[in-house]
Amino acid sequence: SAAPVASAAPQPTAAATPAPPSVPDTGGCPAGMVRIKGGSFKLAAIKAQVTVKDYCLDVNLATTDQYAACVQSKKCNDGAVKVCDPSTYGAEGKGNLPMICIDFTQATDYCKAQNKRLPSGEEWEWAARGGPEAWTYPWGNEPPAEQLCWSGKTKRNEPCPIGSFPAGANPQGVLDLAGNIFQWTTTGNDVVSSARFGRGGSWRDSGDEVKAGKTAVFKTTYRCGYLGVRCAMSAP
Repeated sequence: SAAPVASAAPQPTAAATPAPPSVPDTGGCPAGMVRIKGGSFKLAAIKAQVTVKDYCLDVNLATTDQYAACVQSKKCNDGAVKVCDPSTYGAEGKGNLPMICIDFTQATDYCKAQNKRLPSGEEWEWAARGGPEAWTYPWGNEPPAEQLCWSGKTKRNEPCPIGSFPAGANPQGVLDLAGNIFQWTTTGNDVVSSARFGRGGSWRDSGDEVKAGKTAVFKTTYRCGYLGVRCAMSAP
């Protein structure tokens, strides 16, 4: 009888090449920032038509640890940053909470130390309304509930760690635009006053303060436990 035919040995399969790690699309902006494409819109408060150019915006609020590093570099100062209730600076376990209790000059200096700047009120509102989407909140028109750090559902006594509420991100992924802390901007309410707008509402708010179009006016020397900083820069 014929000899049995040997079966072919299975050939080893080539190992699959692992896909390179995904890199967030920053639109040419530095790491930790995203590009916000500009456009024209009417400011909610005064109904004035404004135009913003493309710009870069920090995804996250500046943390206490980041501000402390800036102080250590001698580019920032920690004058009076512990006088607020609450305060996060130098407090154990609160390094990932937003930096609060800083005035306008300290916020400006922090952004400058990062080779950035404070956003204008127009830039801030454009990001918080979803740009051309014209939403009431960064995530859309759905009323606020669990999308943000605020006291509308659970009464809070201090800010939340940054980025704790991803459901509240705007279309580009910017976090904490609503709630957590108000954020300094360079825009004031008139040409005479040195006061500047703070935007976004805060952890202690429970109503309309967290809407994208709402503004709060703070003297440039003001500091409190619900006002901090997010930086921006012109787009490359």
